[in-house]
Amino acid sequence: MGWEFPGILRYLPSATLVPRDEIATTLAMLPRDARICDIGAGGRRLTQTVVAVDAFPGQGVDLMGDIHKLPIADESFDAVFCTGTLEHVRDPRRAVAELQRILRPGGMVHIDVPFIQGYHADPTDYWRFTIDGLRVLCENFEEIASGPYIGPSSALVWIIRAWTNSWSSHRIVSNLLLVPVALVVTPFKYLDYLMIRLRRSHHVASAVFFRGRKPASRARTSS
Repeated sequence: MGWEFPGILRYLPSATLVPRDEIATTLAMLPRDARICDIGAGGRRLTQTVVAVDAFPGQGVDLMGDIHKLPIADESFDAVFCTGTLEHVRDPRRAVAELQRILRPGGMVHIDVPFIQGYHADPTDYWRFTIDGLRVLCENFEEIASGPYIGPSSALVWIIRAWTNSWSSHRIVSNLLLVPVALVVTPFKYLDYLMIRLRRSHHVASAVFFRGRKPASRARTSS
């Protein structure tokens, strides 16, 4: 997905930061020759050989398709990434089933989703997920790791900025309110370098992730 903030928001410093690069960790766990698919990539290139899939055309998109019914054969990839995407799809459970379908047995999945974030349409915005909810969504995978990857401070900054921006629908008035508030509160996001390590950080994390493995097919037993 390739959404961006509208108006002056796109020129302000980001409300969030990523204290731990969980995507890089997952990539480092894969064999060098792993076949990787990135669903909802929006043109992002995780590796030089990644197959980038998105619902919309764009630079860097290799394949267009609906995440609910991907135009990809069963068990085609060693790893599938789907980050910042499931909140924008109508049926996340069906989408995750598709990720599992195109993943080879023993292959790795990496999913991240928002928990405490403001509305951001691409082209619309349907869902939010706790870490428990994400685990349920991914219950057919063997969990390797999960938890917050954008922390509580970023969540707080995002909500304060969105709250400020909601006071007026007049662009000039809204900007006059938002800019000074954003400049004051945004530095607090750096506290997440400390908070992401706390046991309760997932209670109000901005976003959470799941890293898992598709169960290997059971070997056939001779009769």
